[in-house]
Amino acid sequence: MSSFTEQLDQEALDFFNSVCEKPFSEQAVYFLNAYWPEIGSQADFIFYVAWEKIKYADMHAKGIEYLYQYEEGNDLDFDIGLYFYEILCRFLENEGEDQWTTDQWAISQPVMMTALKRKVELREKVDVNFDNRVSMLEYLLYQYREFANPADFCVRSMSNAEEHPEIRKARLALQDVNDRIRAYEAEKARLTEASQKPGVAGLRAKNELAQLDSSPLWEELNRALITAEAAVRIATRKFGGVSAGDGESHSAADGAIWWMNKDLEEKKKHYGR
Repeated sequence: MSSFTEQLDQEALDFFNSVCEKPFSEQAVYFLNAYWPEIGSQADFIFYVAWEKIKYADMHAKGIEYLYQYEEGNDLDFDIGLYFYEILCRFLENEGEDQWTTDQWAISQPVMMTALKRKVELREKVDVNFDNRVSMLEYLLYQYREFANPADFCVRSMSNAEEHPEIRKARLALQDVNDRIRAYEAEKARLTEASQKPGVAGLRAKNELAQLDSSPLWEELNRALITAEAAVRIATRKFGGVSAGDGESHSAADGAIWWMNKDLEEKKKHYGR
């Protein structure tokens, strides 16, 4: 396998940059597609820990408090990159999060270092395209550099860069669910705030809040979720089920299929009936 610091040619660099311009989650999917046999066993950590913390750091940078107000970003400047590593390390040091510090997740644990050393590391090793920013893809390549590097990632990914129509359909259906969730949560927040007002206005808002789960917004969300579930099922059936880290290569879409099923599972858990 090529060196982690091997320079990318222009075609590879253009491809790399195009992936880094995609939302954090799509970058993670590209990475998992490329390295499923080696890194699939760490997919849960990437989904539940790394993805959540990089979104939180991005929200912090943008001054966004609530998820429904957030449109997923694609990279962080170096200062927020440092903050991302800080909250990631702090989270893993929390005694209540022991599940993520067992041997099973050993290769996903960030190395503890001072902020000064971390900034040098970000600049010299993590920032592959030298744009003074940290993308999800760059974080993942650096974290799992025992198995992955930028040049090898481009070789693996460029040969399977075209997204299959069934996978695209499922991904867009899940994105539609995201949009419906944001609309529902925004209205819920508005009504919750309005319900605190005195008099008729407050009572009206309380009544509307009580009926929100039978409102058109909820019904639209429910229909979108059903549509997404069907689309993900079709894509999964077409490309086959995958088992994270079983050591076997299934298809170039293993990461995408796993991620969509996990995303659907979480959406159903919170919004399904």
